[in-house]
Amino acid sequence: MSPQAATGSLFDDSQIQPELLRRRSHIRWGTYPPDVIPLTAAEADFPAPQAVTDAVIQSLADGYFFYSSPDGLIELRETFSEVAKARYGISAPPECVVPASGTAAALWGVVHLLCREGDECILLDPVDLLFGQAIDSAGGRRVYCPMDKSTGQLDPDRLASLISPRTALICLCNPHNPLGTVFTEETLRAVAEIARERDVPILSDEVWNEIVYPPAAHTSMASLDTAGSQRIHTVIGVSKTFALPGLRMGFVIAPSAREAVDLQLAFQHLGAAHSLTPFAQVGALAALRHGWSWRDAFLEHLQETRDYCVARLNAMPGISCSCPDGTFVLFPDISATGLGSQEMAEFLLAEARIAVVAGTTEFFGPGAEGNVRISYATSRGMMKEALDRMERAVQGLPAFSVRSTENAGTRVPGRLPAA
Repeated sequence: MSPQAATGSLFDDSQIQPELLRRRSHIRWGTYPPDVIPLTAAEADFPAPQAVTDAVIQSLADGYFFYSSPDGLIELRETFSEVAKARYGISAPPECVVPASGTAAALWGVVHLLCREGDECILLDPVDLLFGQAIDSAGGRRVYCPMDKSTGQLDPDRLASLISPRTALICLCNPHNPLGTVFTEETLRAVAEIARERDVPILSDEVWNEIVYPPAAHTSMASLDTAGSQRIHTVIGVSKTFALPGLRMGFVIAPSAREAVDLQLAFQHLGAAHSLTPFAQVGALAALRHGWSWRDAFLEHLQETRDYCVARLNAMPGISCSCPDGTFVLFPDISATGLGSQEMAEFLLAEARIAVVAGTTEFFGPGAEGNVRISYATSRGMMKEALDRMERAVQGLPAFSVRSTENAGTRVPGRLPAA
């Protein structure tokens, strides 16, 4: 079977089962009426690798549901350590690997470990809401470092200017959600040097590190031969790579074994240390050992879908969309339509029956205004239907819609449909 045929059988339209998805995808499909296509939460609409399903079923077959050690299975930590070395260039022994009940919990744990009441934490703008929520919960203060939305780039000098005596942490997201930027080694080295000079630790969220499209290549900051690498906490998960968000399985690579122990204590204080389940760890282990051919086919499908979606969006009036190097989300600029981010999300839901995430401060920070986020981890047919609906709706906006009257072909602007 050719790679194309294998990819098609895994990720074609026949794999999308809306009724099943509405029962199982509780924060996407199950949230909306049956006629709505949800392009919101960044989760895939496809079954995970069969090896993961088989391993989880086998782990439950004997009927025993014991507690799991907060340290995690040694076999899992050893395997992840091997993967981190082989695929990401991070030399970290199993003692430095801290399993977590999802990457969100991992982010919270690191922030609570390093941030105290009143401390400042630098985060990118725009960026996913989890960083800000973690900083707020630790009593810290958000300090936004604006990114260039048109290029997706980060200015290290701008970041350096924001560091103060109260700075406790620099938060990076690489590949970046929602812009899709895969930071260059040059940028990462510059940030690492700034952090080293100012003695500020770094939290590097790399949960999207396996969703990177050639010729782009992801570099883990902790793999760099920089003097500051010993102060980097790297967060990696299996949710995006293998379509396993509900497995709730993430990892932190701590700078040292001592800091790994400190992080485990932080998880205990948060009440998250004992939330690892044996079957989740078994599933993650199966993914890390046997899921890579599935991931390769998934990435091929995503790249084709990305190219299709970017071309369609850029052909729509008032829409401009950069082509991301990583992730499976798009962040088109909709400001030329005359609608704000929240208005556009509400308009598309009402008139196109598609759900997107508004680029509001709540979700992505103040710099996100003028954009919406679209997840495209579904089939080509589903995205075609969604974008067909979006195109028709946008063309009906006052700035772009014209219609004939009964009098001699006179053309007058269309009206914004009532909400």
